[in-house]
Amino acid sequence: MKTIKPLFYILPFILFACGDDIEETASLELEFIHKSGNENFEYGKTYTNKAGNEFSLRLWRTYISEIRLIKSDEEVYAIPESYHLIEPTNANKFRLNLDQIPSGNYKAIRFYVGVVGDENLSAEIVGDLDPSNNMAWNWTTGYKFIRMDGEFQDKEENRRGVVVHIGTEVNLKAQVFEFDQNINFAGDNNKLEFELDLLEAFQNPNTIDFEVLSDFQFNNEADLIGENYEEGFVKLIE
Repeated sequence: MKTIKPLFYILPFILFACGDDIEETASLELEFIHKSGNENFEYGKTYTNKAGNEFSLRLWRTYISEIRLIKSDEEVYAIPESYHLIEPTNANKFRLNLDQIPSGNYKAIRFYVGVVGDENLSAEIVGDLDPSNNMAWNWTTGYKFIRMDGEFQDKEENRRGVVVHIGTEVNLKAQVFEFDQNINFAGDNNKLEFELDLLEAFQNPNTIDFEVLSDFQFNNEADLIGENYEEGFVKLIE
């Protein structure tokens, strides 16, 4: 008993000291607003691209992955299992909630449009990587990074299909957004807003003309769309 009694009194102080070392965490909401130029995107609504094609979509999905938050001291926090399928499910918006982020001052966020790493070649379900989402290729291994299905009216006023299924490593595009000033993430009311601009997928630097080709799957023209969404397709709103 003589040895147990001192430990009994010391233990609360040890636990209290350990409790002081627990890192505070925050939650962060990422909101993705789907646009077509200056207009809010709507399924079935007709838009005109830079080539003058009038088109509409019935499906628009985008994978983002490997989300990283960069602190003001350059420390990088990696969001675990960050494979997320973005689509305009709530009107033209999609909200993604991230929890257990270390509190602190952050200077930037980065992620990829597409599916990073071995997960793109795996059947293992991680995050939103699930073949039942109809984003996996049905004739080869891997995922479609961007999927747009719709139609356009050609010069003869015929309705023709628009199929944009972009994948492969060459079309994996890093997105890095530095904040105008450091942002302190603490508690629960933290939010970053992004815009996804449909029209940017078909312009800058490459003007896509559906009259020439409207099916983009594992061809050189698909890579042109990949070049287009490398910059300007996703924008941080501040």
